[in-house]
Amino acid sequence: MISKPMKPMKSLAASAGLVGVTCLLAFVTPVHEAAAAAGAQSARTAASSTAKAWTASGEVSCTSTYAGQAKRLAAGIAGALGDRRSTVSLTLDDRDTGTTCLLGPHRRFDAASVVKPVILGALLWARHGELSPQEKALARKMIVESDNDATEVLWKELSTAGTDGSSRPVKLEQFLRAVHMDETVPDPDGSFGLTRVTAPDLVKLLRAFRGEGGVLTPAAGSYALGLMRDVEADQRWGTPASAPVGAEVHVKNGWLQRTGKAHRPADRGDWRINSMAAFTGRGYDYDLVVLTENNRAPAGHPAREGYLYGIDTIEAAAKAVNMDLRAVGKAAGASPPMTPDRTVEAALALGGTVVGPAGHRMLVRNAAKGAA
Repeated sequence: MISKPMKPMKSLAASAGLVGVTCLLAFVTPVHEAAAAAGAQSARTAASSTAKAWTASGEVSCTSTYAGQAKRLAAGIAGALGDRRSTVSLTLDDRDTGTTCLLGPHRRFDAASVVKPVILGALLWARHGELSPQEKALARKMIVESDNDATEVLWKELSTAGTDGSSRPVKLEQFLRAVHMDETVPDPDGSFGLTRVTAPDLVKLLRAFRGEGGVLTPAAGSYALGLMRDVEADQRWGTPASAPVGAEVHVKNGWLQRTGKAHRPADRGDWRINSMAAFTGRGYDYDLVVLTENNRAPAGHPAREGYLYGIDTIEAAAKAVNMDLRAVGKAAGASPPMTPDRTVEAALALGGTVVGPAGHRMLVRNAAKGAA
């Protein structure tokens, strides 16, 4: 048995400093970005090319219509994950540049709060895009604040009680079929945070929010992306790392620590840290999902170290992707890149509030309660 996800704390303990926590430094430098921009000056090739590289989590394979980009991305992602002990799955889908990357595409992970946009999509689909005022209020709390109580209410609205007293999220399952999220599996015991997801399935969801497939109305999809754009400042870490300046970042993250009573010994005490984002505007149109597990804190260390370790893993991979794609965008006339920095400050700037070195201390308050 494991406990259901709990709401993040809203206060910051005085002892929440990061002394002794080793943070991964950004491995991508302006020199790397300049090289990527130079390569992007070349016109698209007549046919796409594919490049592969190996990581501890398996093979990363990238395909692009831009000369050299697939090789740069595959090497960059592999380099970012080279010394990380996290188990990682990654999916990149950039329709503008015809670029995709896949790492562990069929590996399922506990969703934690990245299931919340799935719940929102299912609710919008079930209601034909028309939510009641109460449902809108709950949806905003679920996505923007990552409120678990609101999520439970909406999860139950999508569920049907069986004759044996059990409950299944039938409408959510129907939505999953409609969007072809075939590898997403709700938890049989009804814990929304333990829904099993894959990175490609979450990209399918983000594409459905863009109107692909006609499953959701354009207004419903825009509404969902709008809530993800408004996610609270201290939850905008992860895949937005080094995002292009001026691009709108629609993000949802999830974090959950398995308890010491988890069925599998390997799960006990482990952090599941996940991040998904859609990048739009200023000529950008791409989605990035990174799912991780095996983010355990060393014995005798504070549990939050596992939480922060997972974030660092995601941000390292995201920087490799975002800095390459923004360099291509710069060569194509998109907005200029920003100075590489810890992504908390970068992502918060999109919401009009810039946080300095305290940015990561803000994240500790979310780790303290265990899950979201």
